[in-house]
Amino acid sequence: MKYKLQNEWITFIIDEQFHNKSIDEFFHYFHLSRKSIHLLKQNKEYFLNNQFVQSNTILSKKDQLKIRAFHYSGIDFIPQQKDITIVYEDDFILVLNKEAGMNVHPDQKDGIDTLCNAVAYYYQQQHLLIPVRYLHRLDYDTSGLIMFCKCPLIQPLLDDQLAHKQIRRSYLAFVQGNISNKKSHTIDTFIAKDRHHSKKMRVSNSGQRAITHYQLVKNYKNSALVKCTLNTGRTHQIRVHLSSIKHPIIGDALYGQPNSKIKRQCLHAYRLEFIHPITNEAIELECSLPKDIALSLTYYQ
Repeated sequence: MKYKLQNEWITFIIDEQFHNKSIDEFFHYFHLSRKSIHLLKQNKEYFLNNQFVQSNTILSKKDQLKIRAFHYSGIDFIPQQKDITIVYEDDFILVLNKEAGMNVHPDQKDGIDTLCNAVAYYYQQQHLLIPVRYLHRLDYDTSGLIMFCKCPLIQPLLDDQLAHKQIRRSYLAFVQGNISNKKSHTIDTFIAKDRHHSKKMRVSNSGQRAITHYQLVKNYKNSALVKCTLNTGRTHQIRVHLSSIKHPIIGDALYGQPNSKIKRQCLHAYRLEFIHPITNEAIELECSLPKDIALSLTYYQ
């Protein structure tokens, strides 16, 4: 769908997708809450062909639907200058390659030294007075791709895509032991908190269902590089699952054992696939293994 952006407003050029649909149906496509739709109506924050109309009005091709999509309410984390690696960015979405050894967000809004603080600084330098909103998280020592939403209008749709696995995240994990074949394998268990360790999760029938698919990329000496994809997003899911089948991630001291060659778990979110919520374009992003994991592979040749 074509659009024009001006300050806090987006003008959508209606195409075949929304031809003969109502404005209400347009709002529901973006999974807007009742409260959000009510506020748009109450504050008259949408216009059809430069006129405020009822939300049950039917749209036609080439109509121009103007909506207040951004709210420049200010940055809500402390801006902190840190290097970030941008893999993809447009008016609505920001995707970064997170380095290992960094939390995605602080425990409190006034916390520092996290990726959200770095993004806040980047927004500040770009004169974007918008809240910092990550779509998903990565563990402190997991590197790789992570998505931020810059536009409140599309965040509910992105959240829904994530919940229904329409945003596909793939990981590379360097694990102990060889994998017998290159077929796709599935681990389907339940994961719960470990009652004996506050920071640890475990496979337990009392937990939530967790599904991980993994496939051999290459075997090394008493080790293997595997690709993992998730049907669910439980805390430490890949780490717990691979450990449960006796292939703990190398360097994962919590679910395996420390490694003298690398100081963190060899887990990297290397691929992200999604359909852009505005343009409907298929976006496929990749980032290569970081140097510390790539170097670890050489020790097991």
